[in-house]
Amino acid sequence: MDELIKYSKKQLFYARVRTLASIVTAGALVICLFVLGPVVLNSVTKANAIMEQASETIVLADTALESITEMSDSITEMGDNMDTFIMENAESVEAVMKKIEAVDFEGLNSAIRDLGTVIEPLAKFFNKF
Repeated sequence: MDELIKYSKKQLFYARVRTLASIVTAGALVICLFVLGPVVLNSVTKANAIMEQASETIVLADTALESITEMSDSITEMGDNMDTFIMENAESVEAVMKKIEAVDFEGLNSAIRDLGTVIEPLAKFFNKF
């Protein structure tokens, strides 16, 4: 019976030690929560702010890409319109060039010289009045 009481006292002692260790551990955890809690909350707040900025940047980049795509489409359409314009007017330009080539510039220059020769005496005559 003495041994039973002796073992019971040992068990009670170790139970008290375990209880005290549990209380100390729980206290340490509570202190850690109070110390680390604000740090973690601050970090989470900063992370949320960074995520919001990243989201805004992504939206702006997406908008810029849409604008670039629209501009590229406009440039392509303008090029197509210019090709169509050139093709439609190629025959007219060719006809005009043939007519310009058909003009006798030597004869035209000669006629202008002859006209100048004829008008020069008339101009002198009218300047006297």
